[in-house]
Amino acid sequence: MKKLYRLKKSEDFKKVLDQRHCAGKNESVSIYYASNDLKHARIGISVSTKIGNAIVRARVRRQIRAQINLTDVLSKPFDIVIITQHGYIHKTFQENTASIKALFSHLGQSPKGDKA
Repeated sequence: MKKLYRLKKSEDFKKVLDQRHCAGKNESVSIYYASNDLKHARIGISVSTKIGNAIVRARVRRQIRAQINLTDVLSKPFDIVIITQHGYIHKTFQENTASIKALFSHLGQSPKGDKA
């Protein structure tokens, strides 16, 4: 994933998380999003120190970047924050890829209670 498609600044993460648009949560990841004025997505990945040491966290970030490249989410105009949960490391790469793809399919959809 190119650096052009990454959220890096804490202000950008905060903007996305303050809007509280959640694409979904499961035992592996939580995905939050906000629309942006660009023609592509920017993605930020947050891996807690509770997941493991620096080596494990770096491996998780690499895996998530690879999983993002397997989807078509980069063409959508959203800022996306992916927060990993402890269950991520207990699943296989394929299981995590399937769950991330399923959550990405909910991007931009209105919540179940809204009729907008």
